[in-house]
Amino acid sequence: MFTIIVLLIAAFVFALCCVGAMIVTVSAASNWPGRLFSYLMWMIVVASVGTIVLSGRVIKMEQQGLVVGLESEVGGTILAKLLLAAIIGISVALCAAWMLIPRKSKARNNSFDRRGLHSPNDIVIAFMIFYVAFSILPFVFGDSHYFHVSLVYPFFVFLALFLWVRMSSGDPVDVVKQCLTVVVLVSLVAAVVVPSLVVQPGYIGLIPGFTTRLWGVTGHANAMGAIACALLTLEAAEPSAKVWIKRCILAAASLALILAQSKTSIVAASFGLLIILSWRLLSNVSAKARVNRTNQAYALSILIVAFSAFLTIGGAWLMFSDTSLLASLERQLEARAVDDLATGTGRTFIWERAIQGGMASPLFGQGPEFWHLENRLRWGLSAAAHAHNLFLQVFSVSGFIGLTALLVFLYFFSRYSIRAAKVTRGGSLAMLAVFFIRSMTEVPIAPNSILGGESLAIMAYFIYAIDRGAKGFHETRAEPTWRNGFVKTAGIR
Repeated sequence: MFTIIVLLIAAFVFALCCVGAMIVTVSAASNWPGRLFSYLMWMIVVASVGTIVLSGRVIKMEQQGLVVGLESEVGGTILAKLLLAAIIGISVALCAAWMLIPRKSKARNNSFDRRGLHSPNDIVIAFMIFYVAFSILPFVFGDSHYFHVSLVYPFFVFLALFLWVRMSSGDPVDVVKQCLTVVVLVSLVAAVVVPSLVVQPGYIGLIPGFTTRLWGVTGHANAMGAIACALLTLEAAEPSAKVWIKRCILAAASLALILAQSKTSIVAASFGLLIILSWRLLSNVSAKARVNRTNQAYALSILIVAFSAFLTIGGAWLMFSDTSLLASLERQLEARAVDDLATGTGRTFIWERAIQGGMASPLFGQGPEFWHLENRLRWGLSAAAHAHNLFLQVFSVSGFIGLTALLVFLYFFSRYSIRAAKVTRGGSLAMLAVFFIRSMTEVPIAPNSILGGESLAIMAYFIYAIDRGAKGFHETRAEPTWRNGFVKTAGIR
């Protein structure tokens, strides 16, 4: 009886704290609207890193294979849940505050309006429709009525970020880049201080004789690779004003990318850097030599051929560089051979299962429960946490409805990226290419996951395209003038 009373009192106090937090959040939204996007982003970083640290994760290789143990105490688990609850509560409060703030106040603080740009309502609406089609509709109309709170709360987090990014008083791309940098640096430091938390031993990957793989303070090594890839490409596209900071970020991102040993992220980053370098080389040659249109077309043709050849060779290496998986499957997926499923050849077996699942319920898909552990064990694909392909993942989970919504969103994403190509001197195209290359063998959009690091890479892709590719009121686009160290009157350095 005493325990019940204590729990009731604790629940009441927690409810009062939540109400108070919402009041404070709404007040902050009215008084400091330009800071809320960065505050929410930093909260996600703190919660993501804190959740991994508090989990007491131990990555080790035993006789039965890779084992990820959690040795956290009850207090650490509760604190991690409180961090997530704080993000959810503040996000909901920010969404409510957006509805309560007068339209004139929002128009006065809108950074897009100040720069003579349309607010990115179309791409935000497209993303939120995709979220509903991917997470909510399969639960309501699909064959499996599996429900979890993670299907709902990320909706408010993403919506809050996309709404308040337009109010940001600073450059939102800088905020995203700083968040990525912190995650990468903390991961590298943790690899030296507490390697059991962030480093996977006994991994045979890309580097001969190197048997470790960096997970970092993220949920998996592939998430670490995605963050390092996004940071490397973003820093190359828009380098920091101080040279030593730029060099440190590039070095840290490159090191983390290599140590994560994610083939897809390495290929994607290489291709993105090639786009940025080629665009700027051609721009410099055109500006200095003042070549005529024929020479420009000839140079552009060479560039397209080089890009196509690089993509073909890189894709072939990515897909078929490791043929040991067939032998592993013949050994009935021995524990130490499970990691081979991460290769391109192994993913073809996963893709086949994803297609079969989607065709079994083609309209609304199988729901997120389709990729749960019990199903994967039954298929003999225990290491395949998802379809290892964005489009097949969406098709298997949400059917043609979700896939159509995804394609509509990607249309707007591509349109914004192409529109921003001149302003970013190829940087937006590089990020777009990185996203689509990762979509071939990974799932770069994980709508039902906020913590773990993957959401930060998602925001890097989309915030960059949204902020740099918004449509102008007139034919000549106004340049952002408040980006210290990045923008001159004539354009981006």
